Amino acid sequence: MNQDLSPIQRVLLETFKAFDKFCKDNGIQYFAAYGTLIGAIRHKGFIPWDDDMDVYMLREEYDKFLSLREKLQLTKYKVADYHDDGYPYDFAKFYDTTKTFWEYPQFPFVIGPFVDVFPLDVYDPDCERISKLYDDQHYAYWKFRKSISLYTWREIGHDIITFNGLEAPIKLVKKIIYSPRKSIYRRTLEKYDRQLRELRGNYYKAYTDVKSKYYPKEWFSGGIEVPFEDTTIMVPAEYDKILTTDYGDYMTPPPSPARSGHHTAYYMNLEKRLEIDEIIRLKSKELQSKQKMSVKVLFDELLHRKGF
Repeated sequence: MNQDLSPIQRVLLETFKAFDKFCKDNGIQYFAAYGTLIGAIRHKGFIPWDDDMDVYMLREEYDKFLSLREKLQLTKYKVADYHDDGYPYDFAKFYDTTKTFWEYPQFPFVIGPFVDVFPLDVYDPDCERISKLYDDQHYAYWKFRKSISLYTWREIGHDIITFNGLEAPIKLVKKIIYSPRKSIYRRTLEKYDRQLRELRGNYYKAYTDVKSKYYPKEWFSGGIEVPFEDTTIMVPAEYDKILTTDYGDYMTPPPSPARSGHHTAYYMNLEKRLEIDEIIRLKSKELQSKQKMSVKVLFDELLHRKGF
């Protein structure tokens, strides 16, 4: 194993090994994705500054993966998706339950070091109906994510009396309009998932920050195992085409200012597990006065984009 791994990379690698074993034991196909795929090809392990692990699964493999998660009951690992109360993503995470990772204070869901699992759904760039379905699914997820945000009346009142004029209305709308409709939004997401399973087309599309990224199906027709730190990871046989589509010249590292992890950790403890109530007691002052939203997040809120 690379002796220069960061503490989070070490526990991520342990979590990935458990994920890989679970998939192999149950005949589930996955492929390394995004930065994890770059790391596997360019570094034979983690990108040195990376702080997460990502994989793809074809939708049928993803459904099988979720359906078998109860097999993990006697282990220290779990799988979470948007059916778990408070979970704020439209993709699954395989995570370690013996450690603590709380990503955003407004989403009260504690996990541990995790592997992100992104389903690949059928896509046709020339079909307006399919493009609209993806847009509708994204909009439904935006509403669901707002409905599970944790904002207390005390916090909203504090924003009002301190003239935090932009954030207070956003939090108030989430509290009184979106939150009571959480179950409705979840059922809507389930409806769109069913519709995505029925699509026909020659391409796959995954969750991505870059809209319009899609790939010919044949790029995922097979996989190969490549070295990853002291183990191996499965990558798509056509990894070069996928990475070139996503990043262009992926073999050249970015300039130094761009070499940083991208995961936010509101609270992290790699030594033990703490639950929500314990973390709230430790960070009560911060929860009563959360860090102000960035201009970008406010912009996303108002345009109904990422739903933070």
